[in-house]
Amino acid sequence: MRIACFFLPQFAVQVERQRAPSLQGKPIVIGGYYHETGHVHSVSEEAAAYGVAPDMPLRQAYSLCPSGVFLPYRAENCEEGFMQVVALAANLCPIVEPVPPVHVLLGLRYERDGLRFVREVLSSVERHTGFKMTCGVSSVRFVSMLAAEETVEADVLVVPDGDEQVFLRNLPLERLPVSDNTVRRLHLFGIARVGEILTLPAGAIEAQFGKDGRRLIEFAQGIDEVPLKPWCDESELSMEKHFDIPVEYTGELLQSIEELVAVLCSGLQSRWQCCRTTTIEVRFEDGTTLNRSLRFKQPVSSGTVMNNRIARCIEQFGDMAPVEDVRLTLKDLCAETGRQASFLDGPPRAKDQLLEAVRTLQGRYGDTVVKKVVACRNGRLPEERFAFTACDVDRA
Repeated sequence: MRIACFFLPQFAVQVERQRAPSLQGKPIVIGGYYHETGHVHSVSEEAAAYGVAPDMPLRQAYSLCPSGVFLPYRAENCEEGFMQVVALAANLCPIVEPVPPVHVLLGLRYERDGLRFVREVLSSVERHTGFKMTCGVSSVRFVSMLAAEETVEADVLVVPDGDEQVFLRNLPLERLPVSDNTVRRLHLFGIARVGEILTLPAGAIEAQFGKDGRRLIEFAQGIDEVPLKPWCDESELSMEKHFDIPVEYTGELLQSIEELVAVLCSGLQSRWQCCRTTTIEVRFEDGTTLNRSLRFKQPVSSGTVMNNRIARCIEQFGDMAPVEDVRLTLKDLCAETGRQASFLDGPPRAKDQLLEAVRTLQGRYGDTVVKKVVACRNGRLPEERFAFTACDVDRA
């Protein structure tokens, strides 16, 4: 599977400019005020032109760029902006892994034209959030991250499958995801570039660094077997309904709950997510409250499934006092998972909608993505009685 990594360059600077557009075009130094004893966290291109660089003492940065705007690093603002990007990416791709503070990984398993798709993501994020990103695409996780950092603003760098080692060859050791101590020890051996690691005997590297040595060799060869971990949003989705006139009938209460469920499930589906737990909180006119937590056998985002389960729960309440408020909360949110579905069971579907869905899938993933089941007359074994053929929508 190809992996796309989106990188937010000078992200702290971008966040500050989003909050204060008047900072556009000015030299900005993030990390603290000029009179403080801290170090520079991030700088704008205008400040970098004066020689200011990250990790530099703030007072030294001020001596180089006295006209710069010095601001503290506001972690909470950066985290909020980063999660905006992650949530938007999750709306566009089902396989998303955030790597805070400035990387977002997307699995391109379902994309036929990966390059076109990542450009659409870049454009969509900038249009909706104002943040500019770069992107790297490869078959290796950390190579995609390095490629995203190497490319220029708002552009995509694609590393062809099998060329990871060539891409890494001339990069400095500091770019590898290894400890500073490992880099320092390699410098003592005269190793400064990633490609130079492979000129040393593998046994000697493992003898010096142990298990880290084996991992170091794999990095230099462009090997990274760590899989993507789909994003699991730890937040909750919640909605509340207040009745100006307390509800006395179960049917009216269930109708209001169905309206809440419809909105919550729409939010889940737009984020490619499901929930494992639903909590119902009912407050009665007499001031008492009742809480129930419903755990589903498998993650769901279906309003029908939730409504059926909630209706059974409400019916178990028995005689109730008039209800003033009801709150639904979806918890244990997780990535949506695929499952086998049958088109043969249940009531007939709308044919036009089904054909339109097939056209969309074929246009995006190719003509062979959807097959049609046909019966075979002379089949003796059960598996010989049916066959798959190409699905021609125009003749269906």
